[in-house]
Amino acid sequence: MKSFDPENKLILCIARRDLEADRRVELLSLLRHDLNLNYLFTTAQAHGLLPLLHKHLSTFGAELLPTHFLSRLKQASVANSQNVLHLLGKQLRICKLFKEHDIPVALFKGALLAQMAYGEVSLRQAGDIDILIHRHNFARAKTLLESLGFQMYPTLTPPQLESHLNFHCEIQFMRDDWFTVVDLHWDLAPRSFVFRVSADEVMSRSQTVSLAGTQVETFSTEDLVLYESMHGAKHLWRRLEWITALAESLRATPEISWHTIVERAGNARATRMLALGLRLVQLFSDVTIPSHITTAVDSDGSMQRMATEIREQIFTTYGPADSSETNLYNLRIMDRKRDALTSGLRAIFIPTLPDWQALALPASLHSLYYAFRPLRLSKVYSTSLLQRAIRLGPNKHNA
Repeated sequence: MKSFDPENKLILCIARRDLEADRRVELLSLLRHDLNLNYLFTTAQAHGLLPLLHKHLSTFGAELLPTHFLSRLKQASVANSQNVLHLLGKQLRICKLFKEHDIPVALFKGALLAQMAYGEVSLRQAGDIDILIHRHNFARAKTLLESLGFQMYPTLTPPQLESHLNFHCEIQFMRDDWFTVVDLHWDLAPRSFVFRVSADEVMSRSQTVSLAGTQVETFSTEDLVLYESMHGAKHLWRRLEWITALAESLRATPEISWHTIVERAGNARATRMLALGLRLVQLFSDVTIPSHITTAVDSDGSMQRMATEIREQIFTTYGPADSSETNLYNLRIMDRKRDALTSGLRAIFIPTLPDWQALALPASLHSLYYAFRPLRLSKVYSTSLLQRAIRLGPNKHNA
C-alpha cells in the first residue's frame, strides 16, 4: 500500500462525517508536521472536501494552525454555505412548481446528499441542482424552467433534442450568468454507459425526506447506494468525496437491505460497479461492509485489486479521462465485456452536445452527425496525442 505525504494523510483523515477518538489523535499528530498548507487547501478543494476540512480543523486543530490559513478556510466555507443555500432555495422553488403542475420529481446529489450523508446541507461543495423527471414530462418541465428565467444550454434543434433525449440522460438549464445551473435528468446514465436502471424504476421506489422543512422525494436507500457506485465508476472514482459520500450514506442507514442492493445490481448489470464502490469504502473508511456481501459481488477479488490501484493514484490523477483510458476502464468494471464494447462504440458514433455546437446542420441532414462525430473525435485525439508527444519529446531525447 502506498505511503502518502502528511498533507494527503490529513485529507484522508478528515474525509468522514465525524472523527472518533483515534482519528482525532491522528489528526493532531499530522498537524504537527511542517505542512504545505496551500497544497492542503487546493487538494481538498479538488476532491470536494473543503467543507469537511474546515469542520474538523476548526473543531479539533485550530490551535495548531496559522490564523491566515484558518481565515482562508472559513471564508471558503462561508461562501460555500451561501452558494448551497442559494441553490437550495431555487431547487425547492422548482420542485414546488413542478408538483403544482403534476410533474413528479426526485431530488438527488447536492445539498440533499450532504444532509443524508453528513447531517448538514453545507458539508458538500456547491455545484448544480440535480432533478430527475420522467422523460415524457421533459417538454412541460422545460417550459416551467423557462418561466423561472432558465434557458436550456445549448439551444438544440428539434432533431438534436430528440436524439439527445434518446441517447443521453441530462441537459443543463442556466440563469444568472451560470451562477445557477439545473441539471435536468430523465435517466441515470447515458446509453454510452451501460447501466440498466431506468428513471421510472427509481421514481417508483422513491422515499420522502425532509429538506429545509420541505417534504421532497429522493432515491430509496438501496437505489442511492447503487447510483453512487455507478456514478463514481463512470467518472473513474477520481474524486475522494464520492467515496466519502458513499461510505457515510451507508453509515447513516444501518437498516439497509443488502439483498435488495445485490439483486438490483445484478439486474442492472452493475455488480462489478457495486463491488468496486464497496471495496473503496472498505479502503478509505471504517464503515463495515458484511463479508458475505463483498464475497457475493467480488468473489475473485478483482475489484479489491482495482480499488487498491485507485487508492494509490487518488492524489496524482485528476480531471476527465480520455476515450482510450475510459474504454479500458469499462472493460474492467462492466459485468459483460460486450457491454463495454457497446459503450465504446456508442461513445464513438452517437452525437453529443459538442458535436452540435461544432457544426450546424439543417434538420434534413441530421443523420450526418453520426459520421461527423468520429471525424471530430479523430481530430481532437490526434491533436492531443501530438501535444503529448511534443511534451515528452525532450525527456525521451535526454533519457
